[in-house]
Amino acid sequence: MFILNPNASGFKKFDFKEGIENYLKDKNLDFDYEIKCSTKEGESILIAENAVKDGFNELIAVGGDGTINEVGNVAIKNNLKLGVIPAGTGNDYMNSLNESCNFVICMERIIRGSTILVDYGSFLDKSFFNIASVGFDAEVNEYAVKVKKIIKSGFAYKIAIALALFHHKRKRYKLIIDDVEYEDDYFLIAIGIGSKYGGKINILPYADMQDGLLDICAIRYKSKFDIIKKIKTIVNATHVNEDITSCFKAKKIKVISKNVEINFDGEYMSGVDDVEFIVNDKKVELIM
Repeated sequence: MFILNPNASGFKKFDFKEGIENYLKDKNLDFDYEIKCSTKEGESILIAENAVKDGFNELIAVGGDGTINEVGNVAIKNNLKLGVIPAGTGNDYMNSLNESCNFVICMERIIRGSTILVDYGSFLDKSFFNIASVGFDAEVNEYAVKVKKIIKSGFAYKIAIALALFHHKRKRYKLIIDDVEYEDDYFLIAIGIGSKYGGKINILPYADMQDGLLDICAIRYKSKFDIIKKIKTIVNATHVNEDITSCFKAKKIKVISKNVEINFDGEYMSGVDDVEFIVNDKKVELIM
């Protein structure tokens, strides 16, 4: 089952439904498939669940990282294979895997059908397949969602960063990482399976999506001016060498603060004061 999100920014440049149909027709393959398009937020989940009932054994997410999250959750719960054709703004999941986002190459992978086992994380009742982050990142994502309605390109993230910096306020967090406590004013706390987000920003350069561990980057706050100077180091991945940065590998991390704001796979949530992130023992069977 190909599950398409036509609202993803990639659909402005390419008709993925027509592309899939033409590709399979040209290859003259004996390949049973259906294509369904979501029409509203969250509908990808319903389409995926119905596909399970109808006996499909592979779910292919065609959209941005949010679509991968929705379809991937259903695939994991039902022990199905997950395929990805990236069609979003940043396509961070595939970039973290260091795999091509080219449509033809993705279709070739799906037809070949080989799989790898990849980690995924959880918090509260939600999952994340690439990166969950707390603090400044979540603020950036909240603005990015609004900006992307107007600007359908990676430049939307740069505008969102500027807006978030202007409105950002200093905040204290307690972190419990594999039962060891840390407390400080943190600007950003990134918790990842993958390494990249926000349009190829390499926030967790040591991440291995198959090692059974979370990668964590916690950047302490000195001053807003100092943070502005450090933004460039985050973009080029040299932030890991800065004295305000701490990096960890762990099975779990608990974040405690007032109204923790969270960005996960491009989605935003807030309103909790205590949240634990874990890497699951179960894996994603990813077509690759």
